[in-house]
Amino acid sequence: MLRNALRKELAALLAAPPESRPPVIRRSREQAWIYATDLPALYGCAVPEKVTKALEDEGWEYIQEGGWLQLRKPETEPPADWYAGSFGPEAACCRSLLKRHEDSLYGPADEVQRMLIKAGEEGEKAYEEACGVLHRAWAQYLRQGRPLPAVSCRYFGD
Repeated sequence: MLRNALRKELAALLAAPPESRPPVIRRSREQAWIYATDLPALYGCAVPEKVTKALEDEGWEYIQEGGWLQLRKPETEPPADWYAGSFGPEAACCRSLLKRHEDSLYGPADEVQRMLIKAGEEGEKAYEEACGVLHRAWAQYLRQGRPLPAVSCRYFGD
């Protein structure tokens, strides 16, 4: 697994209590979030204000669920070191759709970006599968006259 710029940033921001192990940072199982960390469990379920302030100052959004924090950060462009694989035919189709309809791209792309960042960490197969899901959804959007989300083509190898 690659340690992309977002993971590196989180590792620096999530200070563990003295004499404790570093917090775990995992891909979130929740679609609305990129990462989950067990930092609250290390502090007895109360995250210090200096940590939450540091997260907010860097643009991270979070919610606490029990002993875990769910985290996300909008990334209009892919973070550094986010994907090491090649871009397959489904990624090419997504890129083509975005380029052919760039005059009508509209709306937030946060969900797509989160999906691609997580898939990029999992590898080529997961990334191509995620692109296939997007390709099918976007083809349906276009058939229905709906705009595509404003996603950077760099997420698809451009």
